[in-house]
Amino acid sequence: MKWLLSVLLASLVTPAWAQPWKVDYARSEIRFVIKQMNVPVEGGFKRFQVTADFDVAKPEQGMFRVEVDVAGIDTGSDEGDAEARRPAWFDAARHPKAVFVSKNIRRDGPGRYVMTGDLTVKGRTRPLSVPLVLTAQRPGGWLASGRFALKRTDFDIGGGEWADPSVVANDIDGRFKLLLMP
Repeated sequence: MKWLLSVLLASLVTPAWAQPWKVDYARSEIRFVIKQMNVPVEGGFKRFQVTADFDVAKPEQGMFRVEVDVAGIDTGSDEGDAEARRPAWFDAARHPKAVFVSKNIRRDGPGRYVMTGDLTVKGRTRPLSVPLVLTAQRPGGWLASGRFALKRTDFDIGGGEWADPSVVANDIDGRFKLLLMP
């Protein structure tokens, strides 16, 4: 009886098929925190595209691809946004997209997964491991959320006069919330 109840409960929250998920962009976000002169500064990206093909019952067969339009950066000021688009930072004219492509997704506990893949920013590709938490939503779908750490110098972000880590820290705290709908 317990086995049957477990199967029935799992079928209520687990999709029975792998499918591409639609993203509710109005309720999704990709953000970051970086320290400037040791003061945390928050920002985000206004435009991004996510392809998610995922079945919680078979995570190893899933795939996430995230393309961020770096010209859509939001630092909280027009001046900051313009500076971030310049060659010393994201060089948005030559490298308009930052792209993450998962290579592997593994279960790491109930509702927890780890995606490993490659992140490309400014033409530089580095491996990235991203913890992912999936929370079931009503009437359906999932909230995919997580945090990850980057070193800006790995991608040549903030060079020239901004290279000094006492002015702008090397550590970037990335954060995301993606509302995935069937």
